[in-house]
Amino acid sequence: MDQGIAGVIAGIAGLLGAGIGGLATAYGARVGAQKTIEAVQTQVSQQSTAEHAHWVREQRRQAYSDVMEAHGAFATSMNIARLQISAATLLSDETVSDLQEKLVTLGLAATRTHLWGPEAAVSKANDLARAALRRFDALKHLAAAQNATTSSAASAHHRQYGDAGDEEKTARADFVAVARTTLAAAP
Repeated sequence: MDQGIAGVIAGIAGLLGAGIGGLATAYGARVGAQKTIEAVQTQVSQQSTAEHAHWVREQRRQAYSDVMEAHGAFATSMNIARLQISAATLLSDETVSDLQEKLVTLGLAATRTHLWGPEAAVSKANDLARAALRRFDALKHLAAAQNATTSSAASAHHRQYGDAGDEEKTARADFVAVARTTLAAAP
């Protein structure tokens, strides 16, 4: 009977060991699953943040490119208009209207930078649009002075136009610098 009792005790011990082992395995699996869930949540959160940052960077790049494209079109038309004035040709209403439309396009492109920022880029885009407007105004005054009989008035307007052009070049360079810095940095 000692062997029978020993067998029963061994069986009970085996069952208890298997039960405890099963519980430990279940607990370990639960803890492992919880850690896996936490790791996946962290990874998804980080991936979402990275994708959003990339999306914002792309939106900024597009907005900044729109400003540069609008300014390039305006600058090209301004140069053509300036050549017309140099050839003693009056600015046509069509040329003035075209320049005004391109100024509006530049202003709208600069305004879209408000959506994506940062404030430094918004400020520089607006500075560029204002500098372009000043150059346009200086061109109109220069064209009017070309028709005037006094060369001193024309000379003053030539200086004003040159100063406005320099201001516009500086504003463009400042905008490009801020845009590059912003796009190179992580948002």
